[in-house]
Amino acid sequence: MPALLLLLRVVTIAVLGFAFAANANDVAPDLELHDLKGAPHKLADYRGKPVVLNFWATWCTPCATEMPLLDEMQKRYQGRVVFIAASVDFDDVKPSIAAFIKKHHADDLTVMVGADLDSLHDFGLKDAMPGTVFIDAEGNIVGRASGALKRDELETQMQKLAGAPASLPKDDQKPAEKAAK
Repeated sequence: MPALLLLLRVVTIAVLGFAFAANANDVAPDLELHDLKGAPHKLADYRGKPVVLNFWATWCTPCATEMPLLDEMQKRYQGRVVFIAASVDFDDVKPSIAAFIKKHHADDLTVMVGADLDSLHDFGLKDAMPGTVFIDAEGNIVGRASGALKRDELETQMQKLAGAPASLPKDDQKPAEKAAK
């Protein structure tokens, strides 16, 4: 009997491991967003380039904290990776999004609206804000992060997507560090 229980546990762990591994390369669902001028954009329009899709909101403190880091990476990987900052804010908050982006030093991010909290689930993210999905050039999800991004984790994901980044700005101070001052 103990051998049967052990075998059952091993099989269960293997099946669960396979299930979670299979989710790592899910095809990203299509998502229609709008830029701040109202023009529609589909995630599928960006096929051929890696995409970092970040779900955030103006009411989310960790979202505001990571904005300068995302902006820095947008600059460093410009032309090689598409960064989309997709707000999940309600329509009544949308007029204040541009001011929020400016306040949090993220002027270079591609900001979109039209996502909602259900979008987190659609992309396999947990119920935590912010949520980030890393999508390869073929449209497959190759990484997920629920909660605030850490610099080393983001840099590792970026190198997997696009290789080494461009050098830092000439003053050798990271934009995210400037914003903190």
